Amino acid sequence: MNSYTIVLFLHFAGMAALFIGYGLEWTASALLRRATTAGEARSWLRIYRGSLPVSGPGLLLLILTGGYMAGVTQRSAAGWVIAAWIGIAVALVIGFGLLLPRFKKLRPVLQSSEATAALSGEVLGRVKDPVITTLIRIRTMLAIGIVYLMTAKTPLVPSLVVLLAAIGLGVILAAPAWSQGTTAKN
Repeated sequence: MNSYTIVLFLHFAGMAALFIGYGLEWTASALLRRATTAGEARSWLRIYRGSLPVSGPGLLLLILTGGYMAGVTQRSAAGWVIAAWIGIAVALVIGFGLLLPRFKKLRPVLQSSEATAALSGEVLGRVKDPVITTLIRIRTMLAIGIVYLMTAKTPLVPSLVVLLAAIGLGVILAAPAWSQGTTAKN
């Protein structure tokens, strides 16, 4: 077994961790929208928080091993590699720039509420925020799009189209959250 094979295995392990973490986020966001009390919402936020120690190291492992493999195989300038880096950057902006601030604003509001208290008003609006659902769906579909790029190894422009299609699919998958608004359960 050579070092490239070990790095490839670690790359796949990182991908598995990322998708497990994203799956937990997807589930938590769907269940959070169904919460009717502060206690239920806090429970689903704990699932979301549990996804971060899985998806974070998985993504870091993917970046490190992917960078290594692109350098060793001299494919760093390949269109699909460049598009994958762009997709990763977009996913990081979504995670750290858009999702994390929303969850940070939600936690203190829920902590100050009684566990059995029914959610209402602004708190209910934040818990059922369709933007959270949309961003999580987009990020997951972007990751799947990147897996497709690693498989198909397309030139840059088709690779960017794949990423845009993945974003579009994420929006479509989140459409029920928008159509149900903040008062209906999904």
